[in-house]
Amino acid sequence: MSADFGFSRDCGVSTVPKTLAGGLAIMRGRVIALLALSLGLLAGAPGPASGETWALQFVDVGSASGISSSLGLIQGYPVIAYSDALGNLKYAALNPQTLTWNLLRVDAGGGYTSLAVDAAGIVHVAYLGATGQLKYWKNNQGQGLIQVIDSETGLGGMGFFNSIQVDGSGVPRVSYYYWKAPDGLPTADRLKFAFASGSSWARTFADPTFGRGRYNSLGLDALGTLYIAYFDGTARRLRLANGAGGIFATQVVDSVGEPGYFNSIAIDRTTSLPRISYIAGTSFQLRYASALTLTPTTSTWSFQDVAGVGPIGDGSVTSLALDSAGNPHISYYDAATTSLKYASRAGGVWTVQTVDSAGDVGAYSSLKLDSSDRPIISYYDATTSALKIAYGNYLDQDGDGIPDVLDSCPSNPDCNSNGIVDGREGGVTQNSQPVARRLPGESIFGCGSLAAMYGSGPPRGGPPPLDLLFLLAPAAYLLRWRFASRARRARPSLP
Repeated sequence: MSADFGFSRDCGVSTVPKTLAGGLAIMRGRVIALLALSLGLLAGAPGPASGETWALQFVDVGSASGISSSLGLIQGYPVIAYSDALGNLKYAALNPQTLTWNLLRVDAGGGYTSLAVDAAGIVHVAYLGATGQLKYWKNNQGQGLIQVIDSETGLGGMGFFNSIQVDGSGVPRVSYYYWKAPDGLPTADRLKFAFASGSSWARTFADPTFGRGRYNSLGLDALGTLYIAYFDGTARRLRLANGAGGIFATQVVDSVGEPGYFNSIAIDRTTSLPRISYIAGTSFQLRYASALTLTPTTSTWSFQDVAGVGPIGDGSVTSLALDSAGNPHISYYDAATTSLKYASRAGGVWTVQTVDSAGDVGAYSSLKLDSSDRPIISYYDATTSALKIAYGNYLDQDGDGIPDVLDSCPSNPDCNSNGIVDGREGGVTQNSQPVARRLPGESIFGCGSLAAMYGSGPPRGGPPPLDLLFLLAPAAYLLRWRFASRARRARPSLP
């Protein structure tokens, strides 16, 4: 298997953060916090964003968190599933009563999280477990349930890319990538689909053809018809699987310029036709596809190149949402400027805005629109190793990064007078630190270990964290050279 954004032949998944040991990870977090305080990263108001007004808030600053974030809204209050530095599934929920972020450690293993909120406000999360299982967590007002969706015997494994949606009956449905066969070799390489059936899960292949299934994204229309956008790694093109009742037909959506990386699908509520955002691998362009007509095997599509994204890496996720008028809104990471970007279209014209550019920010973004069509984005800040959230067009009179409507102290940016702006303090952990882990078979100094300490961020070049320089200066130097070299390539090695 060629090098891929997220995994390799010998090292498993790069976006499931790994550490040398729990104590070293905690030391790293403390060093970062001290350095950030001394450099003023946690003090002062968030940097200004170009374009419309954005309030930028830190959600989790204590455990190098924010990888693979997935955002949902419960009655307008955001909730986020994500992974921390130890590779654990975490969950952040803004408490409607206290207006503080409550942080919960859910399970050991939490990469490639995908979150959906159903009509009753129940949270559903699909994620990659610690041993290569695809797992499911349900949170019903604090009552949690964990199930295994799919697993493989021997050295096999599910996962990496997965996407969850909930139908009108509250049944969760998940598309996912089946990677390793029982012998441990990446020869499975197919797109799968599962849905909850009582206390178990029914599973099938959405596309049984070898080489297809990475970067998948699931959508549901009002009638329960399923649409899965995914990447064909053999023909190197974007495909769509659609159907109902677990029976799928597949078709090619786009074949120009290796399209389909990090795609995100949404279904237009008026036409019931799919819309897809994704990256074209040869031109590093954010692209948007709209279905004009749709049949099971052939359709008519229109395409627009929206903006450049720079060299693509692990965190180059696109996240698409459609507003009440059917207009597209997309959050994405711009590797050329190491910033979080937001693109929206109105009247046929695209507008691209910089949301956050304070350091290396914007990887693993997840976008939702509130009831007033205002954008809310969760994302990873690699500079401070923190989970952040951005609110678009929300009033923030004291400039602390917390919208007034979600701020318990909207006229004072430092309510507790501790010298740190309220929006930069992060949330409150609700349970104890879990045991650190490594992926099975990973040598302490084997491939991926130093990169995992770096934060498992996308390989975009730039300096490693200062604490890593202090602890392992020679290795840090080599790591920096490796990342910088990869970012300078005219084309990355794609799957």
